[in-house]
Amino acid sequence: MSHAVSFNLLGAMTAHQGDLQIGLGPAKQQCVLAALLIDANRVIPLDALLDRVWHEDLPPTGRAVLYSYVARIRRLLPSAGQDGEGTDMPAIVRLSGGYMARVYPSQVDLHRFRSLVVSARSRASDPAAAGERYRAALGLWRGEPLLGLTGRWVEAVRESLAAERTAALMECHAAELRAGHHFTLLPELEDVAKGRPYDEVSLRNLMTALHRSGRSAEALTRYDRTRRQLSEELGIDPSPATQELYQELLRATDTHGLDVVGGTAPREPAVRPRPAVRPRPITRPAQLPPLCRAFTGRDKELRFLDTVLTRSPYESGQSGTVLLEGMAGIGKTALALQWSHRARERFPDGQLYLDLHGSDPRRPPLSPAAALQRCLRQLGIPVSLIQRDVDEASALWRSVVADQRLLLVLDDAASADQVEPLLPGGRGCATLITSRRRLDRLTLRHEVHPLTIPSLPSDKAIDLLTALVGPSRTDAEPEAAALLAEACGGLPFAFQVLAIRLQRRPQEPLSATVAQLDRTSPLDLLQTGTSGSTSVRALLDTSVKALPNKARLAFPSLGMLSAAPFRAEEFAAHAKCTPLEAQDILSALAEEHLLDGSGSHRYTANVLVRCYAVEQGDRQNTSSPVTPGRAA
Repeated sequence: MSHAVSFNLLGAMTAHQGDLQIGLGPAKQQCVLAALLIDANRVIPLDALLDRVWHEDLPPTGRAVLYSYVARIRRLLPSAGQDGEGTDMPAIVRLSGGYMARVYPSQVDLHRFRSLVVSARSRASDPAAAGERYRAALGLWRGEPLLGLTGRWVEAVRESLAAERTAALMECHAAELRAGHHFTLLPELEDVAKGRPYDEVSLRNLMTALHRSGRSAEALTRYDRTRRQLSEELGIDPSPATQELYQELLRATDTHGLDVVGGTAPREPAVRPRPAVRPRPITRPAQLPPLCRAFTGRDKELRFLDTVLTRSPYESGQSGTVLLEGMAGIGKTALALQWSHRARERFPDGQLYLDLHGSDPRRPPLSPAAALQRCLRQLGIPVSLIQRDVDEASALWRSVVADQRLLLVLDDAASADQVEPLLPGGRGCATLITSRRRLDRLTLRHEVHPLTIPSLPSDKAIDLLTALVGPSRTDAEPEAAALLAEACGGLPFAFQVLAIRLQRRPQEPLSATVAQLDRTSPLDLLQTGTSGSTSVRALLDTSVKALPNKARLAFPSLGMLSAAPFRAEEFAAHAKCTPLEAQDILSALAEEHLLDGSGSHRYTANVLVRCYAVEQGDRQNTSSPVTPGRAA
């Protein structure tokens, strides 16, 4: 009977089958395996895998080298077939444009560690049992994670895992203190506090243990020493939680003198927690939806997100928040999820995802109160503690995540009013917002970095089409592929819909689809099903319906303009309105990202927006003047 293969990441990277150690090859090959095992049973896109292993040092033959590493790793794993496509565990499989390590979580020490921590947290009512599970989890650590491997991604993982271990250790100490083990904990708490002079959680644990061991005066001295150190070196005061504990100890000492030294049996804590103390998250959410089928052409945007959202919060003094804005179907959600999956190791306290339904025609936008309740419940906060009042619920939300390293993705925001109560105040949090609209009030009132997502350039558009339908078809007909890419207007959603159509006709040449463009609108090709419910047309319709009445009535006039950039005066001539009214209308269209108004007093419209405007013009009589009286 063969032994299962086990992998160790929490120290030097090793693999064993029973008592036999498996050689894992050179460092870069180990890095490939580590990148897959960290996100076991999740598909890692090929580009993300290359970035993790080489980052900016990717050699010209990087993909070929990666393929060879994967092939060697497959040969090393005793139960995996040569192609990695079997059902045995472990295996490296190729899926959806990337690779996945298929393993049982129990085969990887990191995932055993996380499972034990979750189990410990679920036993909050039994601190002794919780402490045992925390100790079992911490016992899996053999040293610095991924020891011997180098690179930017490896360093980020080390930092993230170290934060996870520290959080587990602090929670372990808290559980063992509740179980009455203050005597036995003191030496360890002393060592931890010495190594983390600014860490107030370890300070509070040490103060509590000292107090319960009859050393209240020493606990108060420790507080005073740390308070001075924080003030002199960082210019800050201890947190409210630490100050409150200090006051509790003062009151207990004034009333009772020094505590009588207790035994090791559990007893009621000398310092009782108050209901008003900030609730702590009891779950670690991992709610990011799956990645899209294909993703390309957003390297510049990903670098921007790296710069803003993963910089040190202590350097910036605040949490990072980015607003991804752009027209419907431009790929805002895909970009947000692509970056979030790549960066989630930096947010060990979890990743929250919330669909705000800002432009969903089937349901109303999620109210701030409902959104706050959902976020708090996902962190395990009891409903009984969540107030219905938005301001109070928002204050609770910010208190809960104040010292968390949490990623919050707010997808499809309708307005600044909807988003504002959800913005965390903690410096370790990052928030990623997507919206079809410009949320100028949000960026004016808060440190929010707007990033407008443009249409894909022609070369990246062809790359996306190739990724979706396969290189055999695009390489065979490069001119037809270029024309189809042009017809999609650089809109990733349009490519997705077109790919469905092409995949249903695998034998039909691309040129046959191009020929249809001579007889019909591109919008007729960019839809699936007889109803066209999944279509670019339906997507644009929701944006047009969201316009103010005057702008909605004037929208068909865009179809009368050429593809060249235009001024408000030119639009006014077709819309039969004054230039001043035209400027207001164009501003409303640009706010909904149906126009690009970034040029100097000039506007441009995506080819698909112009096609839809032509269709709308055919349905209406656009020769009527658009005046304030008529549009009202």
